[in-house]
Amino acid sequence: MIKKLLSSGRPLWFFQKRIAPPALVLSVLLGLLLFKSYWAAGLIFLIMGPIWHYFIYEVRYKQEYYFYFNLGFTRLSLWVSTLILSVIVFLTISIIMSLI
Repeated sequence: MIKKLLSSGRPLWFFQKRIAPPALVLSVLLGLLLFKSYWAAGLIFLIMGPIWHYFIYEVRYKQEYYFYFNLGFTRLSLWVSTLILSVIVFLTISIIMSLI
C-alpha cells in the first residue's frame, strides 16, 4: 500500500508543481495587498487553485492529460487532488492564524 501511494504521489506532485506555486504567490499578494490578511490569502488560494488548474490544464496544456491518463489518473482524480490541496493550504493557514 505504501509503495502504491509513493508511486502515485510523484506524478501528482509533478502535476501540482505547475499549479500550486503560482496560485500561492498570487493568493498571498492579493490577500496582503487587498485585505492585509493571511487568512484572506488562504481563502483566495482556495479559489485560485481550481481556477489556475482550469487555465493551465483545461485551456493551455490540455494534451498533458494523456500523460496522466497513462499513469492511471482520471481527469476527476486530478481535479480532486487540486481541491484537496487547496483545502489543506486553506486549513493550514487558518490554523496558523488562529494560533497567532
